[in-house]
Amino acid sequence: MPEVAGVAARFLSAEWAERVTEAVRGHPGFGAAVEDIEFSVQFEIDQVPDGAAGRYYLDVADDDASLAIGTLGQADLTVRTDYATAAAISQGTLKIQSAFFGGKLAISGNVAKLLLNQRALDHLADAVSGLEVEY
Repeated sequence: MPEVAGVAARFLSAEWAERVTEAVRGHPGFGAAVEDIEFSVQFEIDQVPDGAAGRYYLDVADDDASLAIGTLGQADLTVRTDYATAAAISQGTLKIQSAFFGGKLAISGNVAKLLLNQRALDHLADAVSGLEVEY
């Protein structure tokens, strides 16, 4: 689903996930960062308002990436946080590292894979920075 100027996708909605996927697939820095790597991250968001999805995942494989609502069976990493923190990270007002060291998010699983793929996650944040999102 293409980005519609002036129309925001609701954070954690299927439309938002589609727009994020399109944004990362079209971002040259992200594409270069995910060449020849495979990793997956499950995001678990608590205290989500208005019945929005509280689970989504990023799956990177075969030089491609997708973000989807739901649960991935065997993710390399799981990131847990609350809605306010997830929204602040999405808006770019809070860095993941600051949230982690501030005790606002928990990471479990293969942390070495997270460190190896930090560049891809940095480009992910850059790729989605221009999306219109309703929080």
